[in-house]
Amino acid sequence: MFYTYYFTYYISMIPDCTLVTACYDLTNYKQTSRSPSDSIKSMTELLHTRCYLVIYTDDVMIEHIREIRKKYEKITKYIVGPLESVKNAEWIEKIRENREIYHPTQDNRTSPESHFICCNKFQFVLDTIESNPFGTRKFGWIDANLGDRLSKICINYTNHILLNVLVNCSEKFHIQILNSTQKKYIEPENLREYYSEYRWVVCGCLFITGKEAGVPILQFMIQHFIDTTLAGYGHGEEMLYLKLLEEKQFKNSIAKSYGDYTNILNNFIRTSEGFWYIYKNVICNYIHHGYMQECFECCMKLAEDTEAYRSEMKPDNCECYFIALFIGYICAYYVDRAKAVELADKIKLYIQILPEFKFEYMKREEYHREQLSYVYMETSKGPHL
Repeated sequence: MFYTYYFTYYISMIPDCTLVTACYDLTNYKQTSRSPSDSIKSMTELLHTRCYLVIYTDDVMIEHIREIRKKYEKITKYIVGPLESVKNAEWIEKIRENREIYHPTQDNRTSPESHFICCNKFQFVLDTIESNPFGTRKFGWIDANLGDRLSKICINYTNHILLNVLVNCSEKFHIQILNSTQKKYIEPENLREYYSEYRWVVCGCLFITGKEAGVPILQFMIQHFIDTTLAGYGHGEEMLYLKLLEEKQFKNSIAKSYGDYTNILNNFIRTSEGFWYIYKNVICNYIHHGYMQECFECCMKLAEDTEAYRSEMKPDNCECYFIALFIGYICAYYVDRAKAVELADKIKLYIQILPEFKFEYMKREEYHREQLSYVYMETSKGPHL
């Protein structure tokens, strides 16, 4: 009876999400690939994490991984075999052929095999959803190569942060936006230019999804990878997301966070780090490209997340909050006029009741006042940045 109670309590402490990762020894394919010892060192923190985990690996890595993960053996599934045995591995040769013809983004870190593993994340997770070995509602991908204390995807990491993300993600497809890239690169005739250099789109290290939202998205991404490979192009999986983000059928299925790689876990649920990175690389680039709807969504996410921390409103936070509301207002003027009026009213109210907020407004009082006035009058001219 005690064992049953203990086991039930133990299981209840594990997030209702199955994470999937992969770790293969690629040094046989390319000598400059990460060594097995470096790979194990970089995934140690993940292996110590109390979560359901499916690991795709090979005979070289499995015993090292098992030794570190042995405490959580009952909540771990290993799928062991050579890389060539993985579903879709037949595309590796086509990738190799493509790179002999056109591969301007080549470097010593990548190989056809590493590119394939990146692009096969979607298949790995889709297969896990279909088998659902632990009976969870949510599923996700997490890279194995995360660095000491998950330093590649989090600052000031403590062992509850990843678990908190897994618990609090909805069943939408959650992904972090890294930058704004021109939508013209979705068109097939622009693929050669698109892959002429690396374009920053999303942080592919982590995504979380429920089954209903995830299955059609994963199927879409698998086919997009195949189509791109057949067209002769490819560099990792992250650039494949540009097309996904523009698919209307998935608009309500995707939940976006924003920030750099090092802030993925910090920002995945609620934005808490790297506002100025987001401002410079996401918001400003959205404006530069004229993507007002995307910019509005980003600003509203930042504003709402700041409001959740209103009891800790410090001068730096207040400056970020003002910028998010004000730029959000300008974008809303062009995409949702009723929301623009609502934001203008909110800004004017906060100017009156929040001294820190008024301080930000007064930095460019005449400009701010002029821009806020446009939403209340009919004119062909509108607010601008």
